[in-house]
Amino acid sequence: MQLAMHMVTIEDLMPQGHFLRKLEAALDLSFVYEETSPLYSKKYGRPAIDPVVIVKYLLVGFLYGIPSERQIKQRVQTDIALRWYLGLDLFNRVPDHSTVSQLRRRKPSFRKVFRRLFEEVVRQCIEKGLVSGRVIGTDSTHVRANASRASEELVEITEAPGVYWERLDDYEEEGLEELERRTGKRRKKRTKQIKRDNRRTHKRVSRTDPESGHLKRPGKPEGPHYLAHQAVDSDYGIIVGQTVTAGDVNDSVPFLGLIEQIHENVVPIQAATADAAYDFPLAHRVLGDMGINFFVRPQKTAARVSVQFTRDYFCRDENRDVYLCPGGKTNY
Repeated sequence: MQLAMHMVTIEDLMPQGHFLRKLEAALDLSFVYEETSPLYSKKYGRPAIDPVVIVKYLLVGFLYGIPSERQIKQRVQTDIALRWYLGLDLFNRVPDHSTVSQLRRRKPSFRKVFRRLFEEVVRQCIEKGLVSGRVIGTDSTHVRANASRASEELVEITEAPGVYWERLDDYEEEGLEELERRTGKRRKKRTKQIKRDNRRTHKRVSRTDPESGHLKRPGKPEGPHYLAHQAVDSDYGIIVGQTVTAGDVNDSVPFLGLIEQIHENVVPIQAATADAAYDFPLAHRVLGDMGINFFVRPQKTAARVSVQFTRDYFCRDENRDVYLCPGGKTNY
């Protein structure tokens, strides 16, 4: 067996056209030091792992579809390109997977770094002309929680009114004031919601992962899940906004907050589109006030035994700005 000695560096072994070279040149992660500076002690403890290395450690796991920190470590140990991207030489020790895992779990403040990373990537996409705000599409994707259906139990909870009902009350008050101005009469506010705000209900909660929610939708797997709500710019398919809720939360709940955040802080939205799950009156009103055209598939009107007429029976008189019921009566 013959051995040969070569004088090479990891830079020599890294292909010039590799994707990670392009990523390193395009994505500046220097902001990570500023974001994480309060999390590190300058006097006590062992020498810390470079926070940029931790971010890159988890980022390559996402980019290459590596499902666990343990497997990421194994790949970095043998992959020259991953070592180069993390700034590790051929004989540098790879950060232990348990250290990265525990940091991700025990330091919620570190999660803000990845939010900033997302915002920085979107900002660069805007600068490159890949995001216009011309049409923003929104939908949700179910993500299975790390829990089984056997871990779920029925729990009694109190339903809070939430932001949706608070905003609905504000718009109702505006409508009552406008009605009083036009007719000289003041209609009483609805009272059913007061009972609803104090209503108690039962829901399935997982003992293993109580932050998840029981998903039960047609055509979807049933059990504890999360919902990832994403807003995508239609020009080049760039995700410009995202939020996560429990699996039992209706798609309409985070929609307005997500659209407003994008419109005010990311890129002005000209038009928004979504499927029928997002067709609710408050969305039309809020987006209209913001000057955003809203294109959504109308929800099917379900016939109920407790009512005689559905909304399809009512027609609008444009000249008088009123709605007419089947009996010819006006309904403002």
